[in-house]
Amino acid sequence: EDFEVTNGPDLHVILSPVDSPNSSEELRAVDYVDLGELKGNVGNQNYEIPADVDIDSIGSVVIYCVPFHVIFATANVS
Repeated sequence: EDFEVTNGPDLHVILSPVDSPNSSEELRAVDYVDLGELKGNVGNQNYEIPADVDIDSIGSVVIYCVPFHVIFATANVS
């Protein structure tokens, strides 16, 4: 709810085992799950998580710019 992030090119929603990765290198150094392109930069959104993903291994959700390898936002999962 009340989701808002700065708009950017080719932003994806990533599930990472790392709690709030500080860099794209830290994000890409581990196996992560790409849920696909961000549907919009404002408002509520839902994404389907593949059945084979171990939910307990998710440390954070990351909004990530794929072409420029830039993290736009992170949120820890608890």
